[in-house]
Amino acid sequence: MVRSGEDRNGGARDGGCFATPGAASRPRVRWWWPGGAVTTAEVQRELRTLRDAGFARAEIALLPMGLPAAADPDAVRTWGTARFTESIEAALVAARAYGMRLDLTVSPGWPLASPAVCGDRIGLAQQKLVQGCRAVAPGEVVDAAVPSPEGEPTEADRLVAVTAARLCDTPRTPDGSILLDEASAVDLTGHVVAGSLRWTAPPTGSWLVFSFWSRPSGQRSLVDAGATDALVIDHFSREATTAAIGHIDRYVLPARLDPLLRQAGGDVFEDSLEIAVDAELWTASLPAEFARRRGYDLTPYLPVLRIDGLYRFDWATLRKGTNPESPSGYDFPGGLGRRIRHDYYRTLNELYADNHVAPLTRWANSRGLSYRAQPYGNTIDHVEVAGSVQVPESEDLVNWLAAGGMTDGAAAYDRAVDFHRGIASGAHMRGRAVVSLECCAVLDADYQTGLAELKRHVDVAFSGGVNQLVLHGFPYSDVPGAAWPGWAPFSNENSPAVSDAWGPRQPMWRHIRAFTDYVARASAVLRYGRPRIDVAFYRQAYWCLAWPKVTATNLADAGYTYGFLSPSLLATDAAVVRDRQLAPEHAGYRALVVDDEPAMEPEVLERLYTLAVQGLPIVVVGTAPHRAQGFHRAPLADAAVAGRAADLLSLPTVRRVGTQEEIRSALRDLDVQPDARLQNATAVLPVHRAGTDGDYYHLFNMGATRARFTAELRGRGAGRILDLWTGTSHHVDTTEADGRRKVSLELDPGEATVVFLGEGPGLDAEPVATPAPTVPVRDRWSRNLAEWDLDVRDWHPGGEETHRLVDHALGDWRTIPRLADVAGSGTYRTTVLLDDDWDRDIDAVLLDLGHVGGTVRVEVNGLAVPGGCVAPGTRNVLPYLRRGANTVTVEIATTLGNRLIALSRAREDAYGRFASRTPRPAGLIGPVRLRAVSV
Repeated sequence: MVRSGEDRNGGARDGGCFATPGAASRPRVRWWWPGGAVTTAEVQRELRTLRDAGFARAEIALLPMGLPAAADPDAVRTWGTARFTESIEAALVAARAYGMRLDLTVSPGWPLASPAVCGDRIGLAQQKLVQGCRAVAPGEVVDAAVPSPEGEPTEADRLVAVTAARLCDTPRTPDGSILLDEASAVDLTGHVVAGSLRWTAPPTGSWLVFSFWSRPSGQRSLVDAGATDALVIDHFSREATTAAIGHIDRYVLPARLDPLLRQAGGDVFEDSLEIAVDAELWTASLPAEFARRRGYDLTPYLPVLRIDGLYRFDWATLRKGTNPESPSGYDFPGGLGRRIRHDYYRTLNELYADNHVAPLTRWANSRGLSYRAQPYGNTIDHVEVAGSVQVPESEDLVNWLAAGGMTDGAAAYDRAVDFHRGIASGAHMRGRAVVSLECCAVLDADYQTGLAELKRHVDVAFSGGVNQLVLHGFPYSDVPGAAWPGWAPFSNENSPAVSDAWGPRQPMWRHIRAFTDYVARASAVLRYGRPRIDVAFYRQAYWCLAWPKVTATNLADAGYTYGFLSPSLLATDAAVVRDRQLAPEHAGYRALVVDDEPAMEPEVLERLYTLAVQGLPIVVVGTAPHRAQGFHRAPLADAAVAGRAADLLSLPTVRRVGTQEEIRSALRDLDVQPDARLQNATAVLPVHRAGTDGDYYHLFNMGATRARFTAELRGRGAGRILDLWTGTSHHVDTTEADGRRKVSLELDPGEATVVFLGEGPGLDAEPVATPAPTVPVRDRWSRNLAEWDLDVRDWHPGGEETHRLVDHALGDWRTIPRLADVAGSGTYRTTVLLDDDWDRDIDAVLLDLGHVGGTVRVEVNGLAVPGGCVAPGTRNVLPYLRRGANTVTVEIATTLGNRLIALSRAREDAYGRFASRTPRPAGLIGPVRLRAVSV
């Protein structure tokens, strides 16, 4: 029997099981500290609170944002001081005592910044490539200072190169780029003496002379709690990374903490790479590394790198849509500039993985920790780099941006599942067991995000391959002078409004344990065994917001699962074909799709050809590759690509189609069937994990309507449903169908379930005989529960106020004058009278709560009834009922939003940001019905 806390090799990680998951699969929380202004007593109290709520780890993040004016800067800005180290030590001691672990950030803010790259080591700080330019007439003799660089000069400016190029006869492209003659581009750095250029221009054509300088960007972390000045480091320099590590070892995590770190430490975490500079990124080793990796000298072609605003990473640039395909300031005809920029981005990606990710991973491991990071930002290919990170992490907010959130609002969160798939694909191909998620940050939704919204974010991410949750977030509570309900770094008048500030300050916290148990059980299923994914889409995009758009819904509706593979992942040792499967020891892809990729490097296409010859089915959609991406020996490379593409298309394992909608028919023609073959399913997303005891299928209905469908699942053995809310496992009828098991299922909107095919109950779940609520039933009797007694606890800055309503007719609190502004909790009670033969020929009595505004907990006759705390659906209460009087109790908890909105409308100064918000439904709205059924 396999426990949920075991890894894929059977090594026990903890003593948990599916019913009561252990620490390995339990969620974590981002624990926001107000800088270093914390006390040991409060740290201990909050760790106990988190433990009791079902969290196994807390990630300490210093966020001195939105603090009261009276906050002591010396107490806040302590990162890198003995005081901060003492606070970390005390927290580690407490975590060890409570059976928890702590994750630590690698920097006082993000991106990674360090005092170790300041002063005389500023050359190790983040560098940008600034430039100057002057026009030169035909035949002009130049004997003058090199062109001065743009912007404000610094003492740290270093001349990188001086180049020249002739203007083309057609000086501009239709999109405004100034065209230079590529053949004329020349490196003039050798003509510079003591800061002056001595050069005679050729006699024909108008020329431009460029100077290029490396300059520290001066960027600091977006949020900095350090005691001394810290600049963002050069993320492409091994020396810079080593210097930052050395500073941490000396001033933050001295060696004496190693025993504690091994006993109670978890991950070193690095947040998203939000580099913001107004020029190109640079590193001192780039010219040599570029020449070694790309095979040519970048220097003459430096003028075509600049795309204005590409690395700014601010809201204005994001709204504008600037990306690597945007027009460059200068360019070469025929797309040659685009090729050079591709080579530049590719080299930066490789340097980031080799000189930043790899050293940090080795260091973290040497301290008894793991390295977890969000591997995206600017021109980073997140699919490619995710494979280099020990624990790659996705997030909701960046995904929302990538999926069109600026224009499409909340709907974009669902589409972000493909971003998660990209992160997970990198992990799968490198054999990484864990794919993490920073959940669930939503703009302008602070104190209005409920557990139902969190559950949907989590289920979408789980459907994309995520199997670990880090909740955003839990603010430190004891901050004197903070306005009610307490200090929150992302919910105040001076910070971005982002959800949410969780903890006992939220009424819903009283139900959080049911939610964390749900997450832990799903994580246990999705970590167990190996992922089995049907299709891989080839993808390469050097842009963190360029998410892969699979728009053909007929693939997912038929049950096909898919991921994304970059060129470097196809070159791994795992990328072998056996039994028509790619990477059988990892994801086991059954086919590869190349979707409208006109450009591809020759070695990548050669790899695809080899895989197809070995038996991997490949579908080419739209334009087939016909040219290379890079600049080096472009004509030869283009010819090689065109020739090998023709060879590829001629193979019997390859099909070519015109659109994504035709992929499905091509896969069928190649005899590639999904592991979960779905019929009459729309917006149901499957995830398949194969374990030693059987096959697990996580199925999530992302749609807005109830899904009634059949699933023909690859696998053998008895069928069981694993209930993610209760930890139980019950039998489900299946029939044999073409070597599969066929099962009929129904899922409410937003509902997820797990089907297990194999031996035993599945992950040591608690076996029960309760029939599935979706089996065909006959009604025996029913009762509408219309009148209730209601006790309300109304939360507000002055404390709590109680309201009691007797014989209350159900409805939204917003429509009841006494409760219109209430946020808090409500306890509903009613009595149900049952006669002597109430249970004759009865197999189940289903309690349907109807619509609920908030989270829920149900009791019948004083006994808790298992079930979800959100999207309650129906519960079988038969075991809890008896003859005579029965008391049904329903507890509802809301967000704080409605009260905060009321305070803003009362013109309370601290709550003005809520004035434009809309109150949310609250209370038990119903209708509530008891229904006795027989199977």
